[in-house]
Amino acid sequence: MLKYKTLILDFDGTLADTKESIVQTMKFVGDTLNIKDFDEKLIKSLIGLPLRTTLEKVFLLDEKLVEEATLVYREHYNEIVIDTISLFDDVKTTLFDLHRSGMNLTIASSKGKEALLKILKKQEIYHLFSFVAGEEDAIHKKPSPDIVHLIMDTNNYRPEDCLVVGDTIFDIEMGQKAYVDTCGVTYGNNTKEELKKQSPNYLIDSFESLKEIVWIQN
Repeated sequence: MLKYKTLILDFDGTLADTKESIVQTMKFVGDTLNIKDFDEKLIKSLIGLPLRTTLEKVFLLDEKLVEEATLVYREHYNEIVIDTISLFDDVKTTLFDLHRSGMNLTIASSKGKEALLKILKKQEIYHLFSFVAGEEDAIHKKPSPDIVHLIMDTNNYRPEDCLVVGDTIFDIEMGQKAYVDTCGVTYGNNTKEELKKQSPNYLIDSFESLKEIVWIQN
């Protein structure tokens, strides 16, 4: 028996190890714009937020340069870096198990939709998801609850039907603002201590542990 009807899953740092791909692409953007002085640690701390926000904070760009930087980032990422991305251990088998159990699987990501769909199809898990939302699908981005509301409205679900799963405090805050239960994963971009401060309902050290949360034993 399922405790929740739908899982609302983050992508970067939750399903797939994308940290290095993001950092390397940000460095490429910096080189392209001839910006040498930026903080790599800041890039890592902002993973989970929309690309535009990250570019603004890392490179201190004005409106025009943000647009240029976004195009450079997406072209490089979508055509070159995307092939370096892999799913975390047990993610694929766990997703298949959850899907077979009748769980509705969705994604709420700050990643661009084009890249997100390419990766899901390359990893042969795209068909498992009933709804895939990228940063273009909500006017207000994470940690705003807009994407969660969109998923709930699309499926006619109530907050108590859903569980948001993510690796950053932005994911947890997004779920909390939508009054949805939340689960932090400790193997991604935020530490267990950082996640604990945001007070998620659950904390897990492996994706496979989700099954223990969402399945109610008879």
